[in-house]
Order: sequence, then structure tokens, then C-alpha cells
Amino acid sequence: MPDPGPVLADLAQHIDISCVQAQHAREDIDELVRQAVAGGFVSAHVLPEWLGYLRERLEGTGVLAGSPVSFPSGGATTATKVAEASELLSLGAQELDVVVAIGRLRSGDDVYVTRELAAIVEVVDGRVPLRAILEVGRLDDDDIRRGVDAAIEAGVPWIKTGTGWSGVPTSIGHIRLIADRADGRAALKAAGGIRDLETVRAMAELGVTRFGMNAPAALAAVDATKDPR
Repeated sequence: MPDPGPVLADLAQHIDISCVQAQHAREDIDELVRQAVAGGFVSAHVLPEWLGYLRERLEGTGVLAGSPVSFPSGGATTATKVAEASELLSLGAQELDVVVAIGRLRSGDDVYVTRELAAIVEVVDGRVPLRAILEVGRLDDDDIRRGVDAAIEAGVPWIKTGTGWSGVPTSIGHIRLIADRADGRAALKAAGGIRDLETVRAMAELGVTRFGMNAPAALAAVDATKDPR
């Protein structure tokens, strides 16, 4: 079983916070930047329209700027996803999380999912961390296993559990299922309904090394690692 110690020892550097709701405005992005810098988080993520602005605001802070591809449905065409990933790179993205073709995966069209992810891997070309979002709240266990296989076959180095939009929190069971299937062949990011240090610790024990959390929960979890009790 992986040792959660390295993750918990510097937890903020294993957490990213985000403003990826449609209604988030400039003032929300400004607050995201403030929280990310003050909390020492590894990165902040925004919707594509705000990426250039975020990158400018984070310049010189040490916090990375990230953005999602085909968020939150994953239903864009492959060509659209590739073009979006390319544009985000040109805008200065330092991390990319791409939502898989959820409907295709549920339909058993694993070849489509694999080919699409491979096309995005090709355009990213290792320049920034790339994660495949499976959206586990919309999948059954077999879908999840096949999604892990597709991402790994396509060469995606990270697998992420969800967008946080499905309404179904990422569970320990989801993490165990993904970790068992990946078997060390991909790094793991957990996101969606993660709210406390106990959950973070349990997931880190299963091999998760990156977390997407809302800012209040992230700050509370980091503070809890410093509690002397």
C-alpha cells in the first residue's frame, strides 16, 4: 500500500482549486488567485475563456494555471477537443484535464475513446501534465475499468475521477477500483465531493497524489495536517 506521508507532509502542493462554473466572473477568478497564492496550492483551474487572464494574474507566484478540455460533458468531437487543447496550450495552460467521451464509453465504444485520447496526447506532446477525466458518477464499474484501460493505452499519464458536476461524490470504492486497474501505470487525481482530511488520507493510501477540491475544504484539510493534536 502506498505511503500517504509524502502527500500529507506538503498537502497544498498536491491540491488544485478551481472556478469552473459557468457563472464565475472576473471577481471570482481574482478571489481564486488570492486563495491559491495564500494557500500555497500547486495550481488553479478556470474555464478556457478565463485562462489567459488567470495566467497573467498568476505570473511570478509559482502557482500553475490549468484548464479543462470539453468540460463538463466530454461530448465534443475529437477534432474540437484537439483544437481546444491546442488553443489552451497557446494561451499558456500549464495543466490540462480532458473529459473522456462518456457516452461512447458507456456504449462500449472503447476504440473511439482510446483513439480520441491518443489524438490529444499527440497534440499535448508531453509539454504539460494531461489527465483523463472519467466522470465516475456516470459510469458503472465495468465502464470505469475500460476507461482506465483506454486512457493508459492512449498514453495519458494521469487519470482523474470526475468533474465535480455529476452530483455523485468520488468514493473510496471508486479510487480502489481505478487504482487496482491502473496498477501503477498511471498517476491518480481525485476530484468531486472531497471535503476532509480523513478522505484525503484514505485516498492517498490507495495511491492518489493529486486532489481537486473547493477552496474552503482544501484550506481546512491543509490546516488539519498542521494541527498538533
